[in-house]
Order: sequence, then C-alpha cells, then structure tokens
Amino acid sequence: MNPVIPEQDHAIPDEKQAIALTTGDIFFNRDVRVKDDALTQVANAMEKATLIRADYLTGMRDREAQISTYLGNGIAIPHGTPQSRDAVLRTGVKVMVCPQGVDWGEGQIARLIVAIAAQDNEHLDILRRLTHVLSHDGVQQALESAADAQDVLSILEGRTPDSPQPAKAQPARQCDAEGTFTLINAHGLHARPSALLVKTIKQWQSDIRIENLDTGSGLVEGKNLMKVVSLGAKQGHRLHVIANGADAQQAIAAIGRAFETGLGEGNGSEQHAPEAGAH
Repeated sequence: MNPVIPEQDHAIPDEKQAIALTTGDIFFNRDVRVKDDALTQVANAMEKATLIRADYLTGMRDREAQISTYLGNGIAIPHGTPQSRDAVLRTGVKVMVCPQGVDWGEGQIARLIVAIAAQDNEHLDILRRLTHVLSHDGVQQALESAADAQDVLSILEGRTPDSPQPAKAQPARQCDAEGTFTLINAHGLHARPSALLVKTIKQWQSDIRIENLDTGSGLVEGKNLMKVVSLGAKQGHRLHVIANGADAQQAIAAIGRAFETGLGEGNGSEQHAPEAGAH
C-alpha cells in the first residue's frame, strides 16, 4: 500500500544534490527498541558501506551525550562530533526505519533514524535538505504507513506527483522587535547549537521567527527545532530574527546574547562577530 505523502514543495532548496539516496540506503529494523542499540545498528550499516571506520560510533555516542539528536515528528539524526570526522571515509547517509519506535530518551520515540557521516561541514547541507522535507505536516503519518524502502525514499525525496501545491504565505515584516546576528560557530548551526537556540527562544512568550539572509530561506518558527535546523546556516551567515509579543524586546536581547556566546560552543569560534539590532 502506498503511503499518503503530505503536500510540500516539489523541490528541495538548492537543486545541486549533496547526496543521492537510494533504496539500498534504507532498511527496516523491527526489533531494536533502545537508542544505543539503534546507534550500533546504523553505525554497522555505515561501516559495511565503507562510509566510516568503526570508531565513528564513539563520536555518535559522544554527540548524544552532549545533546539529543532527536528532531521531533518521530525523527532522529544521529551523527558524530566534529572530533570524530577523521573516522569518516566518505560522505553518506543510512536510514533505519523502526515502526515499533525506539526510545530516544526523555519520552521521545524515534521511528525514522537518519544516520549521517560527513566530512567537513557537508552535514549542514544534508540536514537542510532532509529537514526541509521532514518538517512538513503529515510526514510522520506517511512514514508509519510506508511498506518498504521505496515508500520511504519517496517521502524523503518529497515526491508528490498528484498533490496540488500549497499556497506560500508571505511573511509579515511588521514586528515588535528584531535583530540580525552573524553566526560565529565554526561548524555552523548543526543540531547542538540549534537545540540551544530553540531552548533560548522557548523561554519567551512572543512569536519568534528566523530567516537565513544568506540563503533566502524565508521565515521559520524559532520554537521548532526541525525548522531551525532546516535553515542550514554556516559560519558567517546572517540570521534575521523577528519577535511579536509583550516580551519581544527582552527576547531579542537574550537571543543576541546567545549568538554572542556561540550558542553554547564558546565565542572564540573564529573571527565572525555578531551584528545585532532590536527595534
């Protein structure tokens, strides 16, 4: 039975493909139920495909110890730390589908586990492409009804041959406060700093949205981790943040401080200083 794939844009931004997924990169595992076992299984699959050396698994475990790679919607994106990149032989992705659900900690259940091996900062492009598709409403339901690797591949590629295109909302530029901040993190806005940014934003009642001025991403919800990761921000990119609400000014100030300190990764991440302003 073919899954019902949610409506989404026909093309993932930036048509030049960083990776090309095939059905051979996708496999089902209906037995694994805990995170460490899942990490071992996907690491074994990547090692067998000569994407990584065996010690990359240690980097994946270290990343989870720092901050969970669970994104929401039943999706986790385990990957190694920057220090483990020398264990990456070539860039690639392995996707493990677990309909029974894997306990990813803190009550989070992952059913789609996208393991990433990337050299340099290629993982940012991979994350941006995947999260652009996976953040759409209805993806989790579509994945739950996927019967085989081809169904899953169709979802990951965002193929919607018979679906009408949803109208794109024009972002409102009116706001109570705003700021533009230059990302100083040497490894970009990967999962860890994204999570810390979202945590900072969630402390405020205001509606807060973010856009990447350097990629023309459009505004996304600042309290949605998958949407923030989908910005694909790299070091030096300018992120424009707008806030609407009673505490908008305080929120922008706090977000600015978070950027200045490197979103939990220190403020010595190279030479790009943040540029900010609130109105």
